Order: sequence, then C-alpha cells, then structure tokens
Amino acid sequence: MITRISIPQLFENMEEATIGAWLKNQGDSIVPGDSLCELVTEKTTLPLEAEAAGILRSIFAPEKSIVPVGFVIAVLADANEDIAGFAAQIEAENAALRERKSQNETASEAPMLSIPSLRTPSPSANAPASAGSRLRATPAARRLAREMNIEIEQVAAKFPNKVLSEDDVKNFA
Repeated sequence: MITRISIPQLFENMEEATIGAWLKNQGDSIVPGDSLCELVTEKTTLPLEAEAAGILRSIFAPEKSIVPVGFVIAVLADANEDIAGFAAQIEAENAALRERKSQNETASEAPMLSIPSLRTPSPSANAPASAGSRLRATPAARRLAREMNIEIEQVAAKFPNKVLSEDDVKNFA
C-alpha cells in the first residue's frame, strides 16, 4: 500500500515549512512513530513522525526546501510496489499546489500595489488646491505661512506639483 507523507498544518496560520534534516534515508524501513525529518516553521522546529509503516521509497522535498502545507514530501510503500506512475502524479500535484500558492500570494499583494493609484492627483497649474488633494509642504514652510497669516493652499496653487519650502512662502508673500 502506498502512503503519502505530506506537510500537516500544525497551527492555524501556518502556510509553509522548511525541511530540516532528513532523519531517514530512501530505502529505510519505517514503522509508525518513526521520525522522518525535521520541520522548521516560523514558530518551532519539530520532527515529522510517520503515521504508517512501509519503506521510504521516494523523497520529493530535499533538505532546506520550503514547501507549502499539503505538499507531499515523501512516499512509503512496500518494496515490491511500482510507484513510478504514482511519483509522477505526486510531482504534478505538488507543482499545482505551488502554483496555486504563488497565485494566491500575487493576488493578496495586488491590492497593495494599487494603493498609489488611489491618491488624489496633484492640482493643475491653473486650479487652486482643493480640499481633497494632498498638499505637500515642509514643516518650516507651514510654520512660516501660519506666522505670516497666509493660507498654505494659496501658496500651493502658485507652485503646483511641488513640495513647498520656506522660500516658496516668502516668494508668495
């Protein structure tokens, strides 16, 4: 009987693990409870124990590889079982799992990438700064405008698309 050894989800927010050292080699006889390899997560390092008996016939994740939860890292089977076709199927499933994980990461990053497009455009040269636009001025320029009783928005309308400085406030006055 062929048994898949996959990365379990050990805690709620676990998404992946790194394969530490393999504690068993391909061809070794395995009994339930044997430690197969070390799993390294963000929170801990622990041995991955076999839940079934068999011979460790194939390893799909070498040491130091980072694999997602659900990834099949090894196969246990009897010595006389042909696992060639089964191994190809597992490799395809693992590739599909990595692809889905990659797409999910890209999709979750997409909103972050679009945030700059949410900014209000800078005022045009002829238009005064509106309340919705982002006015850019140094703290010293803002302080000087307050001291001179000048509205910084008026200065921004005269110097559009610019970070306002003290000199800009003086030139406006």
